[in-house]
Amino acid sequence: MQRFEGQVQFVLYPIALNPISEVATQAALCAGEQGKFWEFHHMLFRRQELWNRIAAPLERLSEFARDLHLDTTALKSCVESGRMQSLVKQDKTYAEQLQVNSTPTLFINTQRFVGSLPEGDLVRLIGEELKHVQRAGQ
Repeated sequence: MQRFEGQVQFVLYPIALNPISEVATQAALCAGEQGKFWEFHHMLFRRQELWNRIAAPLERLSEFARDLHLDTTALKSCVESGRMQSLVKQDKTYAEQLQVNSTPTLFINTQRFVGSLPEGDLVRLIGEELKHVQRAGQ
C-alpha cells in the first residue's frame, strides 16, 4: 500500500467460511470497535492453529484480545450480543455473489487471484493494472 499510496484502495471483506471463523470474524470486528481490528486480524492468522479447530473459540480469542490489551469483557459482550452478525452475513453474501469460496481471494479490479501471492508478484500485478487503467483513461 505504501508503494502505491494515493493510487490504489485496499478493501477487506473478512469472509467467514464456517461457524468457527464466523466467531473469529465477529471478534475481529469487535476488536475494531476498540481500534485494534488489524492487530487482532494479524494475530488470528499468526495463531490460527490455536483457535480454528475449537468448537467454541471465544474463550481462546479473548486470550488473544488480552494480549493486545483490549477490554476482553467488552469484546466478549460484543460477540455474544450478535451485533456483528449482520455485517458478517452481508460480507458472506457478497462473497457468494463473487463466487469466492476460499481465502485469501484477491481482486485487482476485475482480475481474481486465489491464494497468497508473493509480494513481488502483487507489486507487478498492481503496477500492470495501473498502467492499463491509465492507458484506458487517455
